[in-house]
Amino acid sequence: MSDVIETRLIPNNMLFIIPSWGDLLGYPTLGRYVNHYVSKIQSDLVLFLPGLESTITIEKSTELETETRTSHYLFGLGYYYTKFELQSGRYITDNRELTGLILSDFVYDHLATSKNITLENDPDVIIADKLFKVPLDLSNKSVTQQSFIKGALMRNFFIPYKDIFLEFIETIKKPSSYQLGQGHVLLSTHWDSFNKILISTEMMKDKRSKFMENTAGINEIILGSDRHLKTIFSATERQKIYDTILNLKKVYSELEFDPMYLFSIIDNASKVIISRPYLSPMSKPPLKSDTRLKESVFISARSRLNSLVEWPEQFKRNTKTELESMAVYKEFKEHPPVTKVSKPIEQNEEIAAEFEKHAAGEDIKFELRTQKRPVVEIKPLPPPEKDDVLIILLYIKEIIEKDYDIQSIGKAFEIARDKLRKIILQSKFMWEMSKYANLYAKFEEPNLGLSQKEKIELLDRVNEWIENAIKEKDDFIKKK
Repeated sequence: MSDVIETRLIPNNMLFIIPSWGDLLGYPTLGRYVNHYVSKIQSDLVLFLPGLESTITIEKSTELETETRTSHYLFGLGYYYTKFELQSGRYITDNRELTGLILSDFVYDHLATSKNITLENDPDVIIADKLFKVPLDLSNKSVTQQSFIKGALMRNFFIPYKDIFLEFIETIKKPSSYQLGQGHVLLSTHWDSFNKILISTEMMKDKRSKFMENTAGINEIILGSDRHLKTIFSATERQKIYDTILNLKKVYSELEFDPMYLFSIIDNASKVIISRPYLSPMSKPPLKSDTRLKESVFISARSRLNSLVEWPEQFKRNTKTELESMAVYKEFKEHPPVTKVSKPIEQNEEIAAEFEKHAAGEDIKFELRTQKRPVVEIKPLPPPEKDDVLIILLYIKEIIEKDYDIQSIGKAFEIARDKLRKIILQSKFMWEMSKYANLYAKFEEPNLGLSQKEKIELLDRVNEWIENAIKEKDDFIKKK
C-alpha cells in the first residue's frame, strides 16, 4: 500500500453530535418497533467520540458517463439514541452502539451547510442547527475563545442532553460494550444502504438477533459492515481503525470527570489522547473564508469546500408532520382497535327473550333493553391526543364506547368538529358532527348514557367516517 493511501485515515479527536438524525436526512421513516409503527419521535440523537476520519472518492463508469461519488467516514465510539412514541401514547427509549458513520457526499454537504446558531467565527468549531463539532484540543484557542466555545456547547448540548450523554459514557465504561471482536456497527447514508445500520457477520447470533430488531428512525438493520469496509479500506487501514477504537474505549472507560461540569470530559480526554503522537492532529482545517460554500466538517474533505452535491430525488425528503400523520393511518390499518359492543346475534337473543316473557303474560313493564338509556357516571372528557383527522375520529369512537353521559358525548362531538375545522376545510361528516353535537348537548338529563341501540348505530356511523378518512388518505399517498 502506498504512502498516499496510508494518509486516507486522518486522526481527528473531537466531540461530534448530530442533534436530530431524522431532521438531517429529511425523515425517510419514523420506523417500527416490536411490529408497531412509531407514531412520534421526540429525540433521535447521534453522538460520536471519534479518533479517525476519511474522505474517499470513487469513480463509477457507466455506458454513458463516469460518475464520481464521495463518501465520508468517521470511526470511534458512537451512540444512536432515540425516544419515541407508539400509538398507545407511551414513550419508549432505545439505543444502538456504533463504531462508524458513513456520510454520502450529499448528506455531508447538507450537514456542512447547516445554519450556525452561534456567532463564533472559527473554522474547526461548528455549533449549528444540524451539527455540533468541537475538537478535544483547544490549546490553540485564546482564553476568550475557549470560554465562548464551552458556554455555547453547555447551552446547546450538555444542558438539554445531559442524561443522554451520561448514558453514552456509562455505556462505554461497560466491559461488554464496543467489542470489535464481533465486528463493526456502521450508521450509513451510503447510496446502497441509506439510513441503515450495518452490522458484522461476526456478531454473536444471540446479540445479533436482538440488535437487528427494528428501531425508531432507521429504515433497516442489516448485515454488511465487514464487506463494506473490506471494499473500501486495506487490511493495514482496517487494523488502524481497530486499534484506534480500542484505545478510545480504554481512555474513556478510565476517564474521570465532573458530572456537574460535562465539559470536563473533553478537558480530561484531551490531556490523555492528544499527548499520544499517533493520535495528534496531522493537519488543520483551512482558515475561515467568506467565499467558500460550506463548513469544514472533516479535515480530509477540505478539497471539497467549494463544491456542493444536490440532494438526489430518489431519497425524497419529508416533514416530520407528514410522517406522523401517515403513521397513524398505517398503524390503524394493520392493528385496528376492537369495538366492544354486543354481537347482533346476542342482541336478537335478548330481544327474543323479552318478547317471550311478554307473550307468556308475565307481569313486567315491557321495555326493550336495547332502547333503555342507562344511568352512567359523570366523568371529565379527555382532550384529543393530536390534531389529526383519524386520531380525532378515533377519539369520538372511544368516548362513545366508554359510556360517557349524553351531554358529554355532545361536547366531544363539538370538540372534534372544532379541531377538524383547523385541519380540513370541509368533509362529508362535518355537518353530521354538528348535528350530533347540537342534539346531545341539549339533552336535559345529565346522568343518562346512550341506549344500546343508539350506541351501536352511532358507532356504525363513526366507523364509516373512519373508513372514508383512511380511503382518502390512501388516495393522497398514492398520488404522491
